[in-house]
Amino acid sequence: MIQDIDAASIDKIKRFILDKTGIYLNDQKISIVLQKLKKQINEGTIKDLSHFYYNLVTDEKVLQDFINFLTVNETYFFREFEQLKAFAEVILPEVIEFKKKSGEDRIKIWVAGCATGDEAYTISIILNEFLEDEIKFEIFASDIDTKALKIAELGIYEMRNVRFVHHHYLNRYFDITNDGKFKVKDQMKRNIKFIHHNLVDFAKYFIFSKSDFIFCRNVLIYFGDEQRKKVIDKMYEILNCGGYLFLGHSESVGRLSDKFNVRRINDYFFYYKECESGW
Repeated sequence: MIQDIDAASIDKIKRFILDKTGIYLNDQKISIVLQKLKKQINEGTIKDLSHFYYNLVTDEKVLQDFINFLTVNETYFFREFEQLKAFAEVILPEVIEFKKKSGEDRIKIWVAGCATGDEAYTISIILNEFLEDEIKFEIFASDIDTKALKIAELGIYEMRNVRFVHHHYLNRYFDITNDGKFKVKDQMKRNIKFIHHNLVDFAKYFIFSKSDFIFCRNVLIYFGDEQRKKVIDKMYEILNCGGYLFLGHSESVGRLSDKFNVRRINDYFFYYKECESGW
């Protein structure tokens, strides 16, 4: 087995990817990686694992291709609907009211780990439906996977991606292509900016500073504990006061941070940054 041939290189690959991206390669993931690398060795694309590791460290394209291979882009529109419902019907109106009292008219959202864009467009639909005309919004949607971002920017989806979208929203926000796919209307793209970003590249968090909402759902489950904690702390730092962090249903800031206040709505926990005024 390839594991027995060069365990040292495997450990180096795991450590490099963890440090570079935050992604922890568990045994299951390593097994998939080794299958791919063994095939490349048999085809003569690479000599051995140490050769691949050298290329990974020295060649940005090799690294990006490997990252694209590693990332999980399982997503769809209106995923974890009950959480989004609480956002739209409870949390969003409260934040809007606070904005009005503060004399502000703009909401900023960061969708971290946006994958193919389904979630960013979902949030755009919600904001278009629930925001009053005088409140403007901008969405920054980021991901480390360049292939996924290209799909997001194109905005064309299969039926499986939009299977939970209400027919009213399908008619209003999508066009059907000649081959039966669903294309996001151009009006939906005006308020969204897709950005290639590595979540452990903390120097670039200024792009997302003063966010009112951060959606980072089902992303940090693939990270190592140390990297996960650093990301959570940095997200807290860039949130506006009264701003919310949304995680996936199975995720929690729990032992990672004691900075956030916690709020429960139905079966979901919501994490927010309390203002000094106590709001």
